[in-house]
Amino acid sequence: MLEQGTLALIVTILAGFAAFFVMGWRLKSRNPALERVVDTIVGHFLDERHFSLRDLERETGLAREDLRAALARLERAGLVSRERGDTYRLKDPLVFLTERDYDRAMRITKDDNILYGAYQNPYMPRLYLLCVYGLFLADLVFVLLAYLSHTVGWPTPTISEWVIRALPGGREDLFMPFLLFLLAMGLIFVDFMDNIIKAWARERFMVIVGALSGISYDTSFADELSGRIRRGEIKDVDIDISMFQKIVNYFKSVPLGNVKVKVKKGKEEEEIVFKNMPFPRELFYVIRSIQLGALQWRKRYAHTLMLWRARAALPAAPSGPSRRGGRGGRSG
Repeated sequence: MLEQGTLALIVTILAGFAAFFVMGWRLKSRNPALERVVDTIVGHFLDERHFSLRDLERETGLAREDLRAALARLERAGLVSRERGDTYRLKDPLVFLTERDYDRAMRITKDDNILYGAYQNPYMPRLYLLCVYGLFLADLVFVLLAYLSHTVGWPTPTISEWVIRALPGGREDLFMPFLLFLLAMGLIFVDFMDNIIKAWARERFMVIVGALSGISYDTSFADELSGRIRRGEIKDVDIDISMFQKIVNYFKSVPLGNVKVKVKKGKEEEEIVFKNMPFPRELFYVIRSIQLGALQWRKRYAHTLMLWRARAALPAAPSGPSRRGGRGGRSG
């Protein structure tokens, strides 16, 4: 028979797993009200980008409480922002800018439709691997070697003896707690460096793609989108994902990659590389679409991308024109 304390611990762990399973199931379950709101926004306000709660109420027939809940979820996902009263502004689902930088981009591009907006970081993969995973791996290897040295004498007893001598009073009973402390500090260090690198990379080297203005980008930390590639200057575009980036992408939820744009200005040609861009394949398709002047994909996939950003559904093939056909009212 299990002891009462052990049984209580097992029950607590199982209850925790059950609670997290239910939470995950509810997060991934469909939200009809949210889907209807997204349908209406895509069908009527995708190009206009401004709408009010009254507009949604008239088009969807939903109660204001359901509309506010759906809009709050979209606002948390960064897809809409509240301007004044019950008026909202729509962002394209591939815009990952802060509110301040989004306003700056709208001002500089003269209120263009921004199809993609994010930050590049030229130094992130190697720095990320070295500071976060490399040093933690070294900490883990040292702990394992010290443990094996203490228990079986491999590769040499010198490692564990050196650690014990470094402990207060040379107390051997502190050896295992000290190894666990090193592992815990390694995990804390990983989280700390991860936050530092993310903060350092945030709001650096902004890259935006506008439907009419082309590509605008920062050339330095204090720049104001002085880099400019007009639509007619784009000769070719390609993706380059290095081995370092593939390793980083394995651990991160947001994929990174380099996007190369060949530009022709007069008789001169040059290649501009946007390094470590989030969702590089999507950026590739956006640039290719403005190069070819074909933006139909934007309306075709906006519904799926918005639901994905709002975490209401996994990315999937659009449901077809039957859901939104004939509702292009204001979208042009």
